[in-house]
Amino acid sequence: MSELLSGLTGPAESTGPLESVAWKIGVDVAGPVADEVDRESRFPREAVEELKRAGLLSALIPEQLGGGGATLAEVAGAVRALASHCTASALVLAMHSIEVSNLVRHGTSKPLQELQAEIASKQLLIANANSEVGIGGDVGRSICAVEPTDGGMTLEKQCLAISYGEHADAVVATARRAPDSEQTDQVQVICRRPDLTLEQTSDWDALGLRGTCSNGFRLVAKVDAGMIYPVPFATIASNGGIQASTILLSSAWVGLSEAAAAKAHEYVRAAARRSIGTIPPAAGHLAVLATELQQSRGLLATAANAFTAFEASPEMESPGFLASVRNVKVSTSELAVRITTGALSICGIAGFKRGTPFTLDRQIRDAHGSVVMVSNERYLRANAEMLLARKHL
Repeated sequence: MSELLSGLTGPAESTGPLESVAWKIGVDVAGPVADEVDRESRFPREAVEELKRAGLLSALIPEQLGGGGATLAEVAGAVRALASHCTASALVLAMHSIEVSNLVRHGTSKPLQELQAEIASKQLLIANANSEVGIGGDVGRSICAVEPTDGGMTLEKQCLAISYGEHADAVVATARRAPDSEQTDQVQVICRRPDLTLEQTSDWDALGLRGTCSNGFRLVAKVDAGMIYPVPFATIASNGGIQASTILLSSAWVGLSEAAAAKAHEYVRAAARRSIGTIPPAAGHLAVLATELQQSRGLLATAANAFTAFEASPEMESPGFLASVRNVKVSTSELAVRITTGALSICGIAGFKRGTPFTLDRQIRDAHGSVVMVSNERYLRANAEMLLARKHL
């Protein structure tokens, strides 16, 4: 249990090796340029280069294939630690790790095993192109299809967004299995450079999470049959995909919350030092903030613990677990909004102004992005449908 909680209880208590490495990258590299990354809406290249040097891009890959053999909980701790300094950098690690987790769980063919080894040896960065123009955010359907050609197969997809797509070594995309397949009969394809072309169709000039560079693209790729997962996308999604995604994204929201709460904590402590023997008026608000942060940390730790416990169990796909991890994402993202705005009420004008040690501008904007990055409304609707078929909560 200590391994699963490591790094999820607070920065000062981080003892796991991955969390410690990620925290150092945050302090030394990601944090110092986080405001520039946000201001310029640019890829956090410095942090990603350090993630590669530290081997964090292959942390989930089995040791026998050259990876770190880490658990999802350990990587979640690393994402959380990095998010305390730069949410965009943490999300790059989280979104890449979601794809690596799926590859480890379902990439059982020889070509996909070889790809895992290559990710480990070359620290390849993987992006995702599941979203598609025209499907209303429902990644369980596809309009595009894998098309047979004289020279093999091709895929052309109008992608609503591909986060850090221009900087990725490969892009994972969903598509209908064949031109005559139903929209829900999907496969997942790994499109690799140089057989991949991305034509930008929209800009990412967003309120927050600006460094994810989630531009829209027209994706055109030659499809290697060996880079198609041997199981349907529905299986990938239900057997670990949704679960890993919600846990890793939630890790970023918890780290973001911790960053804001830490500023509020330091602000109140500074006020207390100026008036020895008195309790600052904002101390009570800080105590409330601490309870909300504890809720967020506890939800994440419980979900990470359960993922490891269910990793080789049918419970991974149980309706109860699927609902619970969706709830974790909804709760941690909504708590992130409450915690960051609560921190602002504590820090006051020092948090409202940019350029002060207590400024909360970036954290507040990023926190509001958490509720729409995989819409909470969509998750709640999925859980509502599930609850109608169940006899208990």
